[in-house]
Amino acid sequence: MNIDTDAMVSTTAISKSFGKYLAKSKNNPVFILKNNEVESVLLDIDTYKKLMEAYELVQDTILAREVFQQPTNNPDNQDVFDIMREIEAEGNAGKA
Repeated sequence: MNIDTDAMVSTTAISKSFGKYLAKSKNNPVFILKNNEVESVLLDIDTYKKLMEAYELVQDTILAREVFQQPTNNPDNQDVFDIMREIEAEGNAGKA
């Protein structure tokens, strides 16, 4: 990923002029540097919402693939949404 150097700002500069960089973030992401490494990104709320929607869509797609890769034998005659909830619960249990 290429980051425009004009979109980079140090933590010191952002702490001194936060309003300026907040306004800049309305048009383009502002990459915040700490020790010359990108530490964070300042985004406008609409961009953040779009990113979260895309992320959730990807997660739903992964879950749907897992569901459809399950064996077709369904002795309990479960609804596909029940199976999805079980798989999601198993995945969340593995993360804990």
